[in-house]
Amino acid sequence: MTAYVESNFVLELALQQEECDACTAIVELASQGRLVLVVPAFSLAEPHVAIAGKEKARNQLRRDLDAQVRDLARSKPHHTVRTDFAAFAGVLADSAQFERDGVRDSVSDLVQRAEVIALDAVILRSALDVQAEFAMSGQDSIVLASVLAHLHAHRPAQSCFLNRNTRDFDDPDIRKLLDDQGCKFFGKFGEALRYRNSQIG
Repeated sequence: MTAYVESNFVLELALQQEECDACTAIVELASQGRLVLVVPAFSLAEPHVAIAGKEKARNQLRRDLDAQVRDLARSKPHHTVRTDFAAFAGVLADSAQFERDGVRDSVSDLVQRAEVIALDAVILRSALDVQAEFAMSGQDSIVLASVLAHLHAHRPAQSCFLNRNTRDFDDPDIRKLLDDQGCKFFGKFGEALRYRNSQIG
């Protein structure tokens, strides 16, 4: 079976979110040659942008809270608030490093274990058509165009597309487009893993 994954799969691994165990199991199956894991190159770059945005937002939150804490600390009943805030500020700072390291390690691991769909002019042109047809964002259209290009070129006997972004991808027209290529859509990584295991028996 061929499993197509994209940036939210990378982030699930990198940030150790709720379905990371299923993602880890899928990657392990790929490393054992029991599953073909395929990821668009664009989806290996996108997580870096995502965590940079999160870090920027948290830095702004820390600055805003620090200003409020300084003001509160001037009041005797709240004079210890700076000590309490210091621990939280430390968590914010540590989380940024944790996420940077997680994305770097996850991308490095996937490059070794997965097939990467190169981003080229053909896919970019196709993405423009996909974006117009399905009213998708530019990023999502590049991902879908990459998956469709690989499906058309390789025609795997069994395939599935794993994507937690059900708001944009779990659309009847997109599902039909994938189904026509013999590719099932899964909005949860655990469901995809269970399906793969059921197919093996």
